[in-house]
Amino acid sequence: MPGAALSAQLVERGAFRIWIDGAEAGSEQFTIQRQGSGDAQTTEARSVISMHDGRRLDTLLEVVGPELAIVRYAAVETGVDTVSVTLSRTGSRLRTRTVTDWGLRVRGYRARPGTFVLDERVAHHYFVLGELAAEDPAGRTVHVFSRASEGIEPIEVSPPAPESIELGGERIEATRIDFGSGEGAGTVWFDGSGRLVRVSLPGRGFVAERSL
Repeated sequence: MPGAALSAQLVERGAFRIWIDGAEAGSEQFTIQRQGSGDAQTTEARSVISMHDGRRLDTLLEVVGPELAIVRYAAVETGVDTVSVTLSRTGSRLRTRTVTDWGLRVRGYRARPGTFVLDERVAHHYFVLGELAAEDPAGRTVHVFSRASEGIEPIEVSPPAPESIELGGERIEATRIDFGSGEGAGTVWFDGSGRLVRVSLPGRGFVAERSL
């Protein structure tokens, strides 16, 4: 029908098992959808992270264009306490709004080119590193927002490299990408079809492995 809105196309759907300090601690279910093309392209990623200790985190990330520029991000954690964090963009500014049981905190930042959400312990967010590697296999510096850092920090992303890993009891050929430094350093792996299959943050004791 002429003039009808384009329906969203499923980019990826799946699940991760989560380990903290070597013990299985929870799971993540996620969906990534996209609609439109070129500068009008919109990508939306949602997840539900359920931890064995009763905590739950619901996330929603919306980015636009082939450069995956942030429009908004929302994360609501429930369990012992309730914490809601939203990140929104207006022009060249990003604003975070954090609501807890103790009050409200608002902060602002300059929106730099190449700013992405890699929220700590939200495994599916790291899919963006595979898309960046496809565009620029030489590696690059990106700026990253995470609730843990309460800010936007630069990280170095290394060029992708082939590596054989064990996944689900089988050996597979994968692509490895290292990023960050110190306690914030991590590694992600993508399988031959480009699916994100493992995320490791050694300094945080965090590992997520694809189960679906």
